Amino acid sequence: MVAGYLPAMFRAAVSVLVLAVVASGCTNSGDDGTSTSPPPSEPSTSSSVTVATTTTSPAPPDGFGGEIRLGADPALSSLNPFAPDSNGERLAGNAVWAIVYDIEPDTWDRIPDTVVSLPSQSGGIELNDDGTMTVRYDVDVDARWSDGVSITGEDVAFTAEAMRDLALAGEPSVDPIMANVVGTDVVEQVAFITFSEPSLAFEDALWIILPAHALDGVDLVNETDGTDWPSGGPFIVESFDPLGSSSFVRNELYWKTDDSGRSLPYADRLMIVASAEDGVQANEPISPTADFVDRSLEVAAIPPDPRELDQITGISDEGAVLATVPSSIVEHITVQFAGGRDAVNAASLNDSLDYRTAVASAIDRDAILEETGVPWLPDTPGMLIPRIGSAWEQYPFDPEGAGALIEGLVVEAEDDPAPRPQARLSTTGNGDYRIRIGDALEQRFEAIGVDYEPVYLDSVLFFGDTLSAGRFDLGMWAWISDGGYRSTLDLLDLFDPASEEVRADLGNWGSTESEGAARLSEIAEQARSTADAQEFDELIAEAEQILADELVVIPLFNRSSSTAWWGDTVTGIEPNGSRSAVTWNLEEWQRLDE
Repeated sequence: MVAGYLPAMFRAAVSVLVLAVVASGCTNSGDDGTSTSPPPSEPSTSSSVTVATTTTSPAPPDGFGGEIRLGADPALSSLNPFAPDSNGERLAGNAVWAIVYDIEPDTWDRIPDTVVSLPSQSGGIELNDDGTMTVRYDVDVDARWSDGVSITGEDVAFTAEAMRDLALAGEPSVDPIMANVVGTDVVEQVAFITFSEPSLAFEDALWIILPAHALDGVDLVNETDGTDWPSGGPFIVESFDPLGSSSFVRNELYWKTDDSGRSLPYADRLMIVASAEDGVQANEPISPTADFVDRSLEVAAIPPDPRELDQITGISDEGAVLATVPSSIVEHITVQFAGGRDAVNAASLNDSLDYRTAVASAIDRDAILEETGVPWLPDTPGMLIPRIGSAWEQYPFDPEGAGALIEGLVVEAEDDPAPRPQARLSTTGNGDYRIRIGDALEQRFEAIGVDYEPVYLDSVLFFGDTLSAGRFDLGMWAWISDGGYRSTLDLLDLFDPASEEVRADLGNWGSTESEGAARLSEIAEQARSTADAQEFDELIAEAEQILADELVVIPLFNRSSSTAWWGDTVTGIEPNGSRSAVTWNLEEWQRLDE
């Protein structure tokens, strides 16, 4: 274990926790990412891990058990979170991984899972005199792996060091901030991780705990598919088929209980099913809707297709339940301020705030979604934090006000009126939904006195040459953000005029002098380096307000995430549109007919 600097505050705190600790040597080379700070005066590594004295937990009470079948889209490719082809992510990982935090489905707040608390919420962050930052993770004392070995701070430290090595090697599956890990210390259930500089982004980056006793020396990218790891979740892998059905059985040593003290999970087996039909490529998943309708599945992730959603709604009287919640994907219009805009629309008025205000006020979200049948959610989302759209609510649907703003921009030229303003909206033409939305916008622009032309491009061309050269007037596509520290900072960097990320494809905002742009650059610098959660929230709220006030971008809709289940057969399902996925509370899923 690499030793780092254990701050005085934390040394005092852990001293009351230590009953019997064995000391080990410390490394202070400073050449391999380790800390050059002196080791703490107290011993810093835990004694050998505790092994459970029993091999089984009490059987579930009467009424619990049985098998629950979940239809997945897309199919699972790997249970290794670091595998480059892994697309199962948390959907299946929630069954077997030791998760640091979940994302609460209603508020999208981070809530601790295998750990007792998160550093940003508990005061477990200390800024050291040498400019480094040390964070503290306390693992739940009841947590254990499926082989009976306790989950400890040693596992957290091992995970941080493994991620550091992968980040330094340029592994894209690991957040680059993990390259900043310069030291770790462990005291039984407590892990202290020291980073070279302050930032809150670490909390999103360190989201999983690996079993140190099983993976030490293993190539985490190339030597494992994750199926043979001890489980830290409510289930154990029974069989795994990336192209078909995978089976997970109850982890008899799972450590969580419900409010009544009953052992979790409730179900005996979970099946994750990737449906297949004649004529479909083996590696091309299809919708599980048909399997759900014929009751081959108890739960299904339903794609955002009106026809499929209507199928579920049509059988609601038979017990089918359909829940649609916001996802972390926000469809938006980006305004091009420079770049190749003139080649697309020489008559663009994008530089005028009145014009941008008119465009934003002309969009009737409810009506557009009703007309197009696109099953997204009309509430105005935010951009940096999608679930908080209050800064953008200053632009309600107001066609009369929008028309007046446009009229004020049309100047009389001697005897003839000036030509009407023009808008050209570029987007992808591969998916039917963007064409529907693009066409529906035409009457909104025309109604306020703006000539409108949609430009539908192949996605390769749109996301390639078109965006890279900024060859668009208005561009419509989507960004993903779940409101976490890392994703928020990444989006903030995109808008920061001082960032290298500010390119033609992002609208070139800030290419001209702007008080708001200058302030946003200051905010971005402060947000990247603060370790204070309250300060971070205040900075992001201010940045969101600037983006809204200057209408750098116009958020349109939250894409929806839909889940269906048979309410007469299963209960405990809580749809979650974040990357925690619908299986975030898998241990609480329960059959009603057992």
